Amino acid sequence: MLQMKKIVIVLIFAIAGMNISAQESGFTFRPFFGGGGFSGVITGIDGHTFGGVGEYAFLFFDNGLQMGGHIIGRGDLITTNSGDSFGAGSILGKLSLGGFSSNNLIRSYSFLEGGIGFGGGNGTTSSNLIFGGGGGIDFFFHRYGSVYFEVGYLQHFMNNELLGGVSITIGTRGFITR
Repeated sequence: MLQMKKIVIVLIFAIAGMNISAQESGFTFRPFFGGGGFSGVITGIDGHTFGGVGEYAFLFFDNGLQMGGHIIGRGDLITTNSGDSFGAGSILGKLSLGGFSSNNLIRSYSFLEGGIGFGGGNGTTSSNLIFGGGGGIDFFFHRYGSVYFEVGYLQHFMNNELLGGVSITIGTRGFITR
């Protein structure tokens, strides 16, 4: 319990420091409330991955340019090309760079992501290294809410076997401020 309190205190100071630094550099700091959705990776052979995604982001804006750091939690059902199935939970970091359209109804961005996960299946446990990238777009249906669509490439490395392919994610996001 004491360890968790220390982590929360460090996060509060880190967020405050990022806000002060961003304002001194001319950027506006706007925390992104969070979002979630459905994700799938299709390899084109027999392997695939389906699961859910939840995220929280710290976004910085400057004259329409947006940069962000995201913390992502994933839960996946992974079927490898050799037919093995695994359930995996993962924590990822994602860096994004993009901007808003002139009417602020659309936000487009590119991203890089990577992380680690753990799971099990077929009587074994496994570690899972994940990395990838791509692009996305937010369609704002409300000042503080959007529907997003991301397409990219995502690579899983499980039990010395690579599984990667086209990644598609669809979900919703809520913004504290925009």
